[in-house]
Amino acid sequence: MPNKAIVRGVLMDATLAPISEGKIVATLSGSDVFGGTRIVTQRVEATTNARGEWSLNLIVNAEGDTAGTSWTIEGYNQYVAKVFEVKSLFLASAQDITLGDLERTSAQNLKAAKEGGLARLIVAQDFSGYEALPFGQKRDSDLVLVDARDAPLAIHAGLSGALFRGVQRVYLGGRAVPLLDARGATLIAGQGAGVAPTVAQQPTITPAGAGLGATVVLNLGAATGTPAPVAEWDVTLNGDSLRASVDGQMRLQLARAGEYALAVRWVNEAGAVQATTASLIVEPEAPVVVDMTRAAGYFDANSAVAGSAAAVTGLANAGNGGWALAATASGAAIAMGAEGIVFADGRSLQATNLSNPNVDGAFIVVRAVLDAYGSGVAQILAANPSGGTIAIQNNNGSLQARYHDGSARSIALGTVTYGQEFVVGIEVNNAAGTVRAFSLAGTMLSETPAGTPGVNFSQVRTGQYVRGTVKQIAVCTKPVGGSFALRFEDVIAHFRGA
Repeated sequence: MPNKAIVRGVLMDATLAPISEGKIVATLSGSDVFGGTRIVTQRVEATTNARGEWSLNLIVNAEGDTAGTSWTIEGYNQYVAKVFEVKSLFLASAQDITLGDLERTSAQNLKAAKEGGLARLIVAQDFSGYEALPFGQKRDSDLVLVDARDAPLAIHAGLSGALFRGVQRVYLGGRAVPLLDARGATLIAGQGAGVAPTVAQQPTITPAGAGLGATVVLNLGAATGTPAPVAEWDVTLNGDSLRASVDGQMRLQLARAGEYALAVRWVNEAGAVQATTASLIVEPEAPVVVDMTRAAGYFDANSAVAGSAAAVTGLANAGNGGWALAATASGAAIAMGAEGIVFADGRSLQATNLSNPNVDGAFIVVRAVLDAYGSGVAQILAANPSGGTIAIQNNNGSLQARYHDGSARSIALGTVTYGQEFVVGIEVNNAAGTVRAFSLAGTMLSETPAGTPGVNFSQVRTGQYVRGTVKQIAVCTKPVGGSFALRFEDVIAHFRGA
């Protein structure tokens, strides 16, 4: 019967984690005569251990009369899914061998088995093991590769160094090693006169003062050495790698606040050196401070009350418009509650005889809770309520933003949910030619008016036909040729965060 060799390996998944309880199947293909016995096919199986290790005892193909067989080895995980398949494997001797070495030597050894003048590549753990093989399993032309990483790589055979003329380096395990013959003479030098890397230019992240949202360029710097050093690098944010976010021109967007660090290590076969890490600290955006005293009109639960908390007859304006609100109409009294101004579909508040001749923009923002629909279309906040300059109103459960550009216009803001707080608003900017409204859904709506909307209001009213609590209201204007003292978006955000 033919001799057998132990083939061993480790079954791993795509993440290089070992697979336990996997299945390794080796199948002999072809047909040959081994010691007078014809063997047509054979199947050998093994199961991996907890470390993914496996071994198979397989017929040595080279002992067949015609070298007419080869092995196919397949690996399956514990779910019987195929992990790998290697074909045309040819065992040249009974020496133990790893699957990786068997793959590398099979083509040469199959050719050598068919053409007697060619050298075989025999991998051995030590040369004495090869020498112990029976005479018939060895050839004078064998190249015996001793797999020993702690010693120089040696080829054991009576070979001339001329065989390796033109070969400058032999690498084992990723490093250059010397190649010796059986007498210890050097056939190929190892690292030789290599020079370890030296940092010539430190890495940088530019521009140095870049802030949140900006795009920076990563410069790995430079290093000298022999052979030329290669950069191993990564860029991190608070320790987490962002290398996948760097484009082909080494650009990176600073999408989040934190500490960005560019680490570079220069490596060649003679050594390695770590460059100084380049860092950039990106601060978070400073919160916007909304100073409501810059509004033309601002009222909330802290507004100074005329009358009493149970029967409000007026409210002081915390803005800079120079006007206040006074109670008007009859019916249920206005109260000042802990969260805001409470209306009960009775009295309302208004300011009259106002003049804004030099404005070309205005916006109003409301934060409120409505309890029920009142006795008419509720003016939650309106400038010129009769003329409809700009207003937020509840029309029987439909919340609307209104403006007037020669015709009355209405923007639907959504359906009121009674008892639930909301923030809405409308902005008219005649210089930009836009009208924007913030809806119940939290979206900004925009449209282009057909005419020029009126913004020169002479009256402000809140609470007419309202049943509920108005928690915050703001009126802001834009002077002709100037800008709003507060941004519409900032006031909305301020109200929503209250």
